[in-house]
Amino acid sequence: MRYIDLSKIELPEGWLDKAKSLTQQLIDADSEEARKTIIDKNQIWRELFVPLSNLSNGKCWYSEALDVMSDRDIDHFRPKGKAINIEEIPRGDEEGYWWLCYDYENYRFSSQFSNELRRDKFNPEKETGGKWHYFPLFENSTVAKNKVRCKDEEKMLLDPCDEDDPYLLTFESNGKAIPNFTAILNDNDKRRVLVSIKLYHLDHKPLEELRERTWGFCQRMIDEIRNISSNPEGLSVSEISRVKFLKNEIRRIMNKNEPLSAVAIACCEENGLSILTERR
Repeated sequence: MRYIDLSKIELPEGWLDKAKSLTQQLIDADSEEARKTIIDKNQIWRELFVPLSNLSNGKCWYSEALDVMSDRDIDHFRPKGKAINIEEIPRGDEEGYWWLCYDYENYRFSSQFSNELRRDKFNPEKETGGKWHYFPLFENSTVAKNKVRCKDEEKMLLDPCDEDDPYLLTFESNGKAIPNFTAILNDNDKRRVLVSIKLYHLDHKPLEELRERTWGFCQRMIDEIRNISSNPEGLSVSEISRVKFLKNEIRRIMNKNEPLSAVAIACCEENGLSILTERR
C-alpha cells in the first residue's frame, strides 16, 4: 500500500456540480428506497474511473497489484448502502454513508477481489474476504453522520489516502503481509493491519506469490551489489557502473507507480538499505 494524494485528481468538467445536485436529492429523499433509486440511476462515480486510475498508474490502491487481483472497480471507502462491523462488535447503527455517495474523496480505486466479498479458490480453508459492506469501527467509536465527524471515527481499516496508514503495513520475504512493528505504536495499530489484511484480501495466495517474486528480484540485485562491493582490491570501472545500474534498478521498482513497490521497499529495509528507499 502506498499513499494516494486525492487532491491531485483531475475531475471532469461539470462533475462536481452533478455530484452536488445528486447529494441534495439524497438529502431531500423521503425514504431509504427513494435514496436507493437515485443512487442506482446515477452512478456517476464511474465517470472517475480514469482520473482515479491515473493517481496510481492503474494499480489497486489497497493491494498495489495489477491483473492478479482481477478487474478494477471504484470502492466507496465508507460504504453507501450499509456499514457493518466485524466480530460482532456493537455499532451505533448499520446505516450506510449515503451522504458520501457522490463525494469523490470517499472513492478508492480498487480491485474487485479487494472490494467485493470473495472466497479464495486457492485456499478453500481460509475465511471469505473482501471489503463488501464492512466498515469496522473500534468498540464505542463515534458513528459519523456528516463529513466533519468522520475524523472522529475510530476506524479499523487502513486507508491509502491517509498519509500515516501505509507505513503500518509491511511484508516478509515469502510475500505475506504483516504489521510493520517499526511504525506501529499500540495494539490498535496492529489490529487495524490484521483486519485490513483480511478485508482487503491481502493474503490472497496469487498476490503473496507475486510479492515473493518481487522480493526475490530485489534481493538478487542487493546480493549482487554486496558481492561486487566486497572485492578487497577495489572496483573496476565496469563494476562501479554495474553497481550504479543495480541501485537505479532497485530505485525503479520502489517507485510508487510500480506494482508492489512497497514490497521492494520492505526488502531494502530488511537488508539495512533504507538509504535507497523512497516512501512518498
